[in-house]
Amino acid sequence: MIRWLLAVALGLLAAWLAYGRAGGVSRGRLSLQEGLLATLRAAAVTVVAALLLGAPRGAARPRAPLVAIDASASWRRAVGDESTFVKAWRAQLADSVLRAVDSDAPIVLVGDSLRDENADRATQLIPTDGASRVRPAVDRAASLGRSLVLVSDGEVDDADALADAPPGSRLVQLARAPRIDVGVADLVLPSSATAGDTLAAAVTLAAGAVATPDGSLVVRLDDADVARVPVPALAPFASTRITVPAIVPRGDRTMLVQVRLDVAGDAEPRNDTLTVAVDVGDRPSAVFVSTAPDIDVREVLSVLRGALDVPTRAYFRVAPNVWRVEGSLQPVNEAEVKARAAAAGLLIIHGDTAWRPTASRSVSAARAFWVPAPPTEIARAGDLTRTPEWYAAGAPPSPLMAALAALPFDSLPPVTLAGPARGADTVLAMQLGKRGVAQPAIATTEAGGTRTAVISGSGYAGWSLRAGRSREAFTALWGAIFDWLSAGRGDLRAARPVSGVVRAGEPVRWRRGGTDSIVTVRLTRRGSPASAGDSLALRFGARFEVVSTVLPPGVYDVTAEGGASVLVVNASREWVPRTPVAAAGPLARGTAGADAPRLADAGWPFVLALLLLCAEWMARRVAGQR
Repeated sequence: MIRWLLAVALGLLAAWLAYGRAGGVSRGRLSLQEGLLATLRAAAVTVVAALLLGAPRGAARPRAPLVAIDASASWRRAVGDESTFVKAWRAQLADSVLRAVDSDAPIVLVGDSLRDENADRATQLIPTDGASRVRPAVDRAASLGRSLVLVSDGEVDDADALADAPPGSRLVQLARAPRIDVGVADLVLPSSATAGDTLAAAVTLAAGAVATPDGSLVVRLDDADVARVPVPALAPFASTRITVPAIVPRGDRTMLVQVRLDVAGDAEPRNDTLTVAVDVGDRPSAVFVSTAPDIDVREVLSVLRGALDVPTRAYFRVAPNVWRVEGSLQPVNEAEVKARAAAAGLLIIHGDTAWRPTASRSVSAARAFWVPAPPTEIARAGDLTRTPEWYAAGAPPSPLMAALAALPFDSLPPVTLAGPARGADTVLAMQLGKRGVAQPAIATTEAGGTRTAVISGSGYAGWSLRAGRSREAFTALWGAIFDWLSAGRGDLRAARPVSGVVRAGEPVRWRRGGTDSIVTVRLTRRGSPASAGDSLALRFGARFEVVSTVLPPGVYDVTAEGGASVLVVNASREWVPRTPVAAAGPLARGTAGADAPRLADAGWPFVLALLLLCAEWMARRVAGQR
C-alpha cells in the first residue's frame, strides 16, 4: 500500500508541475482540457512509478511451504513384507502430503544429504539413506522465508535443529504398524587383546515400539560360537546392557568378534548382529607404574589409552610399600606389579626411575622413564621464592620431529624440569624463562630393536587443562611419544582403523601409526576379486586421526605400509530401534511468510503506461500544445 501511495503522490506532483503551476493555479482553476491532460499525465507517471517501486498488483498470498521428505532407511525397519510397505508408503505420501500442499511448493529429500526433487519422482521414492539429518532442510526453509513441512518417522539425528524451524512449520508422520523388534545397538570391546585373556563384550540392546519376549545372545569369535547368555524381555523402547565374557583363543591374528541376537518373532534381522575386529597377539599390553602419582599422570594416561587404544594397566604407589590399582584403587602386591611390568610390551615408569621390574621376558619391549620435578620448597617468613619456569623452545631433529614441528611453542604454559633428559635424540627442548641455552626435556634412544624415551619435569598437565591449542599440543606430544614407542612393540602399521563399531552411513575414522603425514591404504572387500580393491589417501597433517568417506556394509582387508588390518562396516544405525524424538504436529508457532504478485511481473501495466503517454501527447497536439 505504501508503494502505491508513493506512486500516486509522484503522479499528482508530475501533473501539477506540468499543468497546475503554469496555467490553472494563476487563474484559480483548470480548464476541462487542461484537467484531461493533467489526469493523463498523473495516471501515466503513477503507473511508471509503481513499476519502478515494485508495487503489488493484488493481495498477498502465503508462500508455499518447503516440503522435506525423510529418505532414511528407518522407514523400512521391521515392516514385514517390504515391497507391500513401500507401495503403501508411497500412496500415503502422495495422498497425505503432496496433494495437500501448493503445487508450487518446492520439494527436497533429507537424510544423509539434502537434494532437490520433484513430485513425480518423490512418489517413486525408496527410503535408503543411512542417516536422518534435518538441519539442512531447516536452514533452506529459513533462507527462503518459507515454512517447513517435514515428512518423517520422528527418528531424527539432530532433533535440536527442529527448534529453529521457521514459523508455521509442522511435522507429518505416515501410518506404520508396529512389530516386535529388538536390535544390537552397540558393542564395546578393546581394540587388541592378548591370547588367553578373557575378553568382556559389553553389548547394548534396544527394543522397538512393541514389548519383546525373552531371547538369547550369542558371542562368536571368528567361526566359532563361544558363549550364549539369556536376554530378558524388554518393554517398548527400552534398552539393556549385557556383558558377556569370552576367552581369546591362541594365535597372532585379527579376530572378528560378532554378537548375534535370537528373539522369537523378531521382524527385523538386519539389526540382530554386530561385528568388530580385534587384534590378537602374544605380546602383552601397556603398563604404567607411578611411584609419585600426580595430575600429570592422569592426563597422560588418557592420551596413552587413546593413542595406543590397547588395554593399559596402571599402578600407583601411594605410600611406602603400599600399591593401588588405578581406577578401582584396590590393593595390589608390589611383586605382582613387578611381574606385570616385566611382561609389558610397553612400560612407563613415573617417579622413582630406580624402581625396576623383575627380569623381563621381552627384551625388545619399549620403555619410558619419566622423572618428575621435586616439590618446591616452602618459603620461610621474609623469603620470596619462585618456581623455575621452563618454556618449550622447539623440536630439534628427531624421529618425532615431523609430528611436533607444528606445535605452538610460543603459547604453551611453562613446566618445571628435573634436569636435562639424557638420550641420543632430543625430542623437545626448553629454556629457563625463555632465555639462555635450551635444555633437552624429552629424549629418545633406539638400540638393538629396543626403544626408550626419557621425560623430565612436571606440569605438562597445564597444557591439557588450558584447552584449545595447548590441549591439542599436549595430545600431539604424548601421542607422538607413545606411537613411536608402540612401534617397538611390533605395531608398525602406518595407519589403521580406529577401534569400535563402524556403521554404514558414518565416516570411517583412521589413526596414524607412523610419522608420515600422508598415508595410502588399500581396501579390498572380502568376497570380491582382489583387483576390485580401492586405494585411499589419508592426509593427517599434524593430526593423529582423520576421517574418510562412508563405506557400504562388509568386511574389508586393509593394506598399508608396515602391515595389514581389518575394517568391519556394519549395517546402518537406521536399522536399530530408537525412541522417536519428534511427534506429528506443529514445530513452530506463527504463520508463514507471504508474497504479493508484483505489478512488474505482468505485461499489461507497461502497455497501459505507453498508451497513457501516447494519449496525452495526442491530446496536447489537438490543443495546439507541443
